[in-house]
Amino acid sequence: MTVKITGLQQVRDALKKELDKFSSEYALIGIHEDAGNVEGENFTMATLGATQHFGNDRVPARPFLDLGVAKGNQEYLHTIQKGIKDGLTSKQIVERVGLLAVGNVKEYITDLRSPANTPSTIKRKGSSNPLIDTGAMRASIRHTVSSKKPEESL
Repeated sequence: MTVKITGLQQVRDALKKELDKFSSEYALIGIHEDAGNVEGENFTMATLGATQHFGNDRVPARPFLDLGVAKGNQEYLHTIQKGIKDGLTSKQIVERVGLLAVGNVKEYITDLRSPANTPSTIKRKGSSNPLIDTGAMRASIRHTVSSKKPEESL
């Protein structure tokens, strides 16, 4: 028995064309420069986020951004598949993925417990959540969709 598949190359070409559209759209997730300064401080919200993410000599690293985004990988794939099926543009699909990623990062920040705050930090903040003091940093997590490849990112 021989099976001949006709149109396979056309299907491959159409699929490649759809996938190529995604190489020109980027969802930028994080604390963007325009988030401004931390209230009452002389540094930006983006600097605070970077310090929390990477750590420094006084603050342990708590990599919330990449781990928070990665948490939703299966959800993003499903969203992309559904968007293609529904005939959305690549920009519309990437917009949806960006919204989901922001939610995942915020949830990750809320749920994070390790490395724990020091007892003196807990006393000062009145909370043991390592990444939430006033909630302003978490609230500043957002996304934008760009057709320009980012110059800097995690």
